[in-house]
Amino acid sequence: MGKSWSQSGNHFVLHQRIIKRNVLLNVDKKCDMRRRIKNIGRKRRERGNMLVLGSVVLAIVGLGLLIGYSYGGLVFTHNRLQGSADEIALAGARKLNENDRIGQMNNMVARARQLVMESQLHLDKVQSDFPQLQSIAQEQLDEAQDCALELDQQRSYLKGLATGESIVAMEKKFDQIKGQYPMSLPWLKVGSPSLNKMRLGFLENVETNVEELKNIQELEDHDEAKGYIKNSPGLKLYKQGESKYLPAPNESIHFYMSSLAAPVEKTVSPAHIVLSKAYQKLDYPVIPTCTQVEITLKVGTGLGGNANQDMKVESAAAATGASPPQ
Repeated sequence: MGKSWSQSGNHFVLHQRIIKRNVLLNVDKKCDMRRRIKNIGRKRRERGNMLVLGSVVLAIVGLGLLIGYSYGGLVFTHNRLQGSADEIALAGARKLNENDRIGQMNNMVARARQLVMESQLHLDKVQSDFPQLQSIAQEQLDEAQDCALELDQQRSYLKGLATGESIVAMEKKFDQIKGQYPMSLPWLKVGSPSLNKMRLGFLENVETNVEELKNIQELEDHDEAKGYIKNSPGLKLYKQGESKYLPAPNESIHFYMSSLAAPVEKTVSPAHIVLSKAYQKLDYPVIPTCTQVEITLKVGTGLGGNANQDMKVESAAAATGASPPQ
């Protein structure tokens, strides 16, 4: 009987141990499951954080690209606007000396001046040596003076004609290109350009195309004394600007000659773009040979910093040079 109770007690203890072990195993399984669930959640959070970080990086890169496109568009628009200003200035410059009309006028003014001087010297000689021919000499002088006065009127007419045609050419060129500018993009907005200024003048350090006329020593001495000649190496040209007055009694006649590039070895200088600061305002009633324009354009990026502004450019162009004298 005692033995039976002992065996029963052993079985009970063994059963309790088995139950306890099973409980511990179940607890371990639950803990392991919890750890796995936590690891899965942590991995998901890590993957989620990486996605968020990647999205933020992509957004920053995209924003940087848009800002870059915006300011790159500003640079492109500025270069394009400068090119348009160059085209407009050139269109006007080509019209000024069309068919070498200014070069020919300068040559005629110089020769008319020489003719008046020669006629005056001839009259002075006739009065002292051949008084019987004085009326003929006086008639020749009067005719030379009348021709010089008429030529000055034609020069004034040519000035108005060349100026008007040049302005019309610049306005026409502007009308052709202004419609190509307006556009609206997310990163760049461009309005219509405005042609603010059109000026006509001359190019600094460029004298006339006419070489000093020889064969009348009195005229050469007078021009040298008055400083009418620009002494350049191998070339003596009449200076542009002020009237090249003759000695008395013909000092009241105007002889204006315009600035114009002289031919070099029979090569004519084409109309070309020059530095805007090389443009000079006319101080005398001469025919202009240089153009200058100013254009403004409203632009804005719409992104990044405040880049809305009125973009302004200037351009200047010199007229076609003179042809070789015939």
